[in-house]
Amino acid sequence: MKREKRLTKRERKAINPGPAGNRLARYQGQHIHCVACGKHLELSHFEPPATAMFVRCEHLSEFPSCTGCVPKTRELLAEHDRTGQPVKVAGAWH
Repeated sequence: MKREKRLTKRERKAINPGPAGNRLARYQGQHIHCVACGKHLELSHFEPPATAMFVRCEHLSEFPSCTGCVPKTRELLAEHDRTGQPVKVAGAWH
């Protein structure tokens, strides 16, 4: 008897992305701050017209950043990638 074909992981995710498939779903209920300046970010800041975005390091970890702070965030992530140390995050403020 021949076994029935199963969906691949990628195909299953395409059909039902779940909370891991949506970047913002991972941050529901969390307190988000910009890595570079420490400003408090709301989830609505990531939706069009976006005033915040996620920046990835070489390890594919995502870090929130204000659109104005993206160059500084990229510098901090480059240092993190180069040295292997944790990202130097600015102090949080509201």
